Amino acid sequence: MHELSRCLFLAGGVPFFVLGLAHARATPRRTTDRKGLSPADPAVAEAMTRTRPLFTKQTDLWRAWVSFNLSHSLGAVVFAAFVFLVGRGEATFEASAIPALVLAIATSGTYLWLGVNYWFRIPITGCAISFGCFVLSAAARLL
Repeated sequence: MHELSRCLFLAGGVPFFVLGLAHARATPRRTTDRKGLSPADPAVAEAMTRTRPLFTKQTDLWRAWVSFNLSHSLGAVVFAAFVFLVGRGEATFEASAIPALVLAIATSGTYLWLGVNYWFRIPITGCAISFGCFVLSAAARLL
């Protein structure tokens, strides 16, 4: 059952890796880029370059928004890398399974909650798949 647990654990990392890369690819770098995460109204992107957050004059909302999206992507990919590193072999998984599973369930559950409350269907589905894989991995580990 521990091998099934490890395989489910690894499977739980796949949606985070794929969605993290897709999110980075969909993030426009310039206001003239028309990508998936671009504002539907190009005037909004232009307006974002002309205003700033209240707490700093060192950036504008456009640059902050791009960096938030890219750092969000990085977080998902790094989380997937953590899962892949822990689950890469039987010994590494056995040595870290319990804390890694707790962290994976908590992280994917938090992303799922965020998705349900703020996002759209594709990332919600990916987060739900990951969360389910991690919960099933924990159940298989306990059997």
